[in-house]
Amino acid sequence: MYSERIARDQNSGSGLGQDLKILDGIASWCGALHGSMPLDEALAALGNAISAEAAVVSRDSRNEGRSRVVAQFDVRDGDRMVDQIKRAYASEVLGGYFNKIQAGAVWFLSDHLADPDFVPSENLNNWRANRAVSDVAIVALETTGIQFDYLEFHFSRDLSHSDKTEAERVFPTLVRAWAGRKTGLVTQSQMDERMIQARIRATSSRIGVEEDILGVSNPAKLSRAEFRVCLLLSRGLAVKAVTEELGLSEATVRSHLRSIYAKTATKGLAELVYRILSNTGDKVGIGRRSQRS
Repeated sequence: MYSERIARDQNSGSGLGQDLKILDGIASWCGALHGSMPLDEALAALGNAISAEAAVVSRDSRNEGRSRVVAQFDVRDGDRMVDQIKRAYASEVLGGYFNKIQAGAVWFLSDHLADPDFVPSENLNNWRANRAVSDVAIVALETTGIQFDYLEFHFSRDLSHSDKTEAERVFPTLVRAWAGRKTGLVTQSQMDERMIQARIRATSSRIGVEEDILGVSNPAKLSRAEFRVCLLLSRGLAVKAVTEELGLSEATVRSHLRSIYAKTATKGLAELVYRILSNTGDKVGIGRRSQRS
């Protein structure tokens, strides 16, 4: 698929078809900034329109002291044979000019590389080597003095003078659209991404329905107190009896149960007890755990 894209790029030229792709990318960008589609999808449309290898929208906040990725696109997404873009490189490309340029300014890495005083960072060199990145274009979307938003495109080909001129003709439209974006768009995008990653981590840590919750390997990673609760439930005790047996308050036991539900992907007490009683193959594990408790 990637080789097919390269062939299309080499044969596409800069005619009407290419212009329409760029217009479609700009339309997607404007739509995303008003909430009609995910910003990642709009960035992909833009990246594909200008044959970029990867692209990132990032925000650098002086209050946080670091850059956050707001949206990203990688033409090799899902390809395990190569490194994926996971961070912004605006600070490395801009060097000493980072967070000092005005909104609308456009910088190209190739122009910096021609400067003998510019020394690329190790991270930038590694990224360029791993993905054969020849040039990077950085666009300052917004600079308030407190936070700085950047758009960057990574290219696997050398950009000619006409390529840069064309980019500088298109980029101001993207900057103007960014200035009129929906209020809270960046914050919401960052929250959505954090929620997605949290769900992925939670899902990956849950055990399968066929696994023994009370197994010797403790597949659900239950704490000692949580394991005791499950062990008593397996013996037929009700929640009230569990609280009396452990000498805990009912509120504490129910707090343990909520944690157990999350770790075992069960929806409530009835499903949890059913799961415990349905998968009791690891009797040795139960015995050992009960002795330790």
